[in-house]
Amino acid sequence: MTKNILMCEPKYFDIEYEINPWMKLTDQPSDLTAEEQWHKLLGIYTNELGWNVKFIDPVKHLPDMVFATDCCLMLDGKIMLSKFRYPERRPESERYKQWFIDNGFNKIKQTSNFFEGGGDTMVCGQKIIAGYGFRSQLESHKELEDYFSREVISLKIVDPFFYHLDTSLTVLSDDTIAFYPGAIDEPSQELLRSKIPNCIEATLEEAQGFGLNAVSDGKTIVTSDANQSLIEKYRQAGFTVIPTPILEFRKSGGGVKCLTLELRS
Repeated sequence: MTKNILMCEPKYFDIEYEINPWMKLTDQPSDLTAEEQWHKLLGIYTNELGWNVKFIDPVKHLPDMVFATDCCLMLDGKIMLSKFRYPERRPESERYKQWFIDNGFNKIKQTSNFFEGGGDTMVCGQKIIAGYGFRSQLESHKELEDYFSREVISLKIVDPFFYHLDTSLTVLSDDTIAFYPGAIDEPSQELLRSKIPNCIEATLEEAQGFGLNAVSDGKTIVTSDANQSLIEKYRQAGFTVIPTPILEFRKSGGGVKCLTLELRS
């Protein structure tokens, strides 16, 4: 399956503020390492998988623009633009909105409630799996349901280290997900298992290695190379896995999925 994705080069990727437990002003990412890891991921998408990649220009003092998935949820050619909880990230929405308009995507709506795009939403078959708690509000899920006419599975995030759902849950195919149970509350765990036929469980250590912040086309998974045990779980479930070094971006709370916005038109 060929994917169309949007990425933002980490030209201005730094820690300029602290808005999640991973971010420390005293632990700055290496510009060289971040560039190397980002370009390696880009090479996997273009050279190994043959995906189509588009780019948005980075902006100085918007360091988290590199995490393209957070800007919106795009589905059926419609865009639900993010309304970021923290003011430091709010200018990103206008930058991405302008890119969408310039590139012919005109069905754009912004939620009235806090909502952080692909950071807190994943598409699984005909369903949308959505997280709330630290960044997105539960009320935004009704807006998603009405706008996209899809069932929304709402999960309450309870661990601040997994503040976005995509740090603790990944969709591998239309009927298979992998997740770290401890990131969400028990009713959410039960709901998820009742809605998705195949659920692979990850350990805390595997989640901390950002192996759940992954991208899949239904057959091949691109993920962090930090946890061999989770990679083996993916392979045992029948998937091809392409591991890649990505942990320089964990210093800001991101990984493979965070760097990758899928353009679903």
